[in-house]
Amino acid sequence: MRSSLARLLFWRKPDDRFRDFAETEAFGARDLARAAEQTEDPWVRRQLILHAQDEVRHARLLDEQSPQAPSAGLGASMIAEDQPADGIDLAEMGEIGFLAFVHEAEKRATREFGLHRDALGARGQFFESILADEKRHVAWTGHALDRHRAAGRADEVKRALRQVRRQRWMGLWLAFARRLSLLTSALLLGLLYLVALGPFALLAGRWKSGWLPAAAPTPSTASSEPGCP
Repeated sequence: MRSSLARLLFWRKPDDRFRDFAETEAFGARDLARAAEQTEDPWVRRQLILHAQDEVRHARLLDEQSPQAPSAGLGASMIAEDQPADGIDLAEMGEIGFLAFVHEAEKRATREFGLHRDALGARGQFFESILADEKRHVAWTGHALDRHRAAGRADEVKRALRQVRRQRWMGLWLAFARRLSLLTSALLLGLLYLVALGPFALLAGRWKSGWLPAAAPTPSTASSEPGCP
């Protein structure tokens, strides 16, 4: 039952999803590598580097699942001279905010990848190694937040986690509202066409338009033309 539901919800276009997942993992590796350069904690820096290496492996593994040729853009997506507008920045968010964001993202990825594995059945067994890494990422980010709690910053950790979850729900609501607005617009335009333009279309059908066939000349008209006896 769970696999059938997951297949219905997630895997209408599996090849496109593989590419989307690969790009997401590649961008995540880029942000983690940049964060490793910014943190001053040696232990956190090491964990970020290992985490980024895992994301690179995930991106390649997911990209290889597509029957199309592997994407040449994955490497470029992990390299940037400047912080991209859609990236997450440890220096801007603060270490606690950044760790809270990654922790919640990895928890969500663990749940979603589990559903995708079930949806694909035997083909989804390659997700097992990815899931093992995701669980380890949840563990290390959780431990990093515990270290900050032990250092007397428990309130900051609590606020950061609450903010990440609030932003997540706000993003889901905005995505739902955007789709609902598109559906509502299409419905209203369809009703407007039927109510306002439909009667005119019916009336217009009563008059013929376009080229009309030429009428055959009558005998009297033909005899009156010059040159006719």
